[in-house]
Amino acid sequence: MSLDHGLLRTLVALVEERNVTRAARRLGLAQPTVSGALARLRDALGDPLLVRDGRRLAPTARALALVAEVTPHLDAIDAAVAGTTSFEPGQARRVFRLGCTDAVAFALLPALSARLRQAAPGCDLLLRTGDFRTLPDLIATGAVSTALAYLRDDPSATARIRAVRRSPWVVLRDAASRPITDLDGFCERPHALVTPSGDLGGVVDDALASEGRTRRVALGLTSFALLLAALPGGDLVATVPDFVAARLAALAPLAVDPCPVAVAPVVNSLAWSAVADRDPGERWFRALVRETFAAAEPR
Repeated sequence: MSLDHGLLRTLVALVEERNVTRAARRLGLAQPTVSGALARLRDALGDPLLVRDGRRLAPTARALALVAEVTPHLDAIDAAVAGTTSFEPGQARRVFRLGCTDAVAFALLPALSARLRQAAPGCDLLLRTGDFRTLPDLIATGAVSTALAYLRDDPSATARIRAVRRSPWVVLRDAASRPITDLDGFCERPHALVTPSGDLGGVVDDALASEGRTRRVALGLTSFALLLAALPGGDLVATVPDFVAARLAALAPLAVDPCPVAVAPVVNSLAWSAVADRDPGERWFRALVRETFAAAEPR
């Protein structure tokens, strides 16, 4: 039995996802189809390939070695084929998979999904949120083809990356609370900090320390969305990128003040997999994402 491109792609998805349902969703296939492909792979290779380990599937040594060997070749084939095909948005039917931070999601939605439906009514959008720690893995495993976010390092040796916007920091507060007009007022107020890593300190605290100042971070949050619940009606303030502040202030009674601390702007970058680099549809989608993000910039 020969192992065709589709079967090998299924094996890669199964090994990386460790779950038949997630692998099927990633491949755009029905779960029974993926289960059937796994059975054929086991029969052809004479190896169980993935074995049950609690609620997950654990790959065997043979499966890991095979995936490591074939993945670069599969990526090269996909990239070569993508470069020879065309993309007609009005007739296309496919799913675009985008990874981003929740901050970027606030800026993109609902405009991105509306623009996609208008220009490519047969295409759907799957958006997965993460941060600089998790998004590179989503690109590397193919769970998303494109990411737009603050990325601390290059996602991987094979990914492409392009900086798209430098965003200054501003202070977000309840609209009825006292404005932040100087550094003393900034340091006196209790602060909320969006901290994916779980620390109660960040770039603002480093900048304050260089000036011999400190602030009190009274509340740590894992998501910018939680600021909608934390700030209204209280005296907490939060230092956030300007496009996040503009979007949140449009959704709740919040006000925006200039940040009195000299903090380097946060750089949001567009990153995409090598497989998606030459795909005409993915190139079209990346342009749509860039345009939508640009339109969301504060005026």
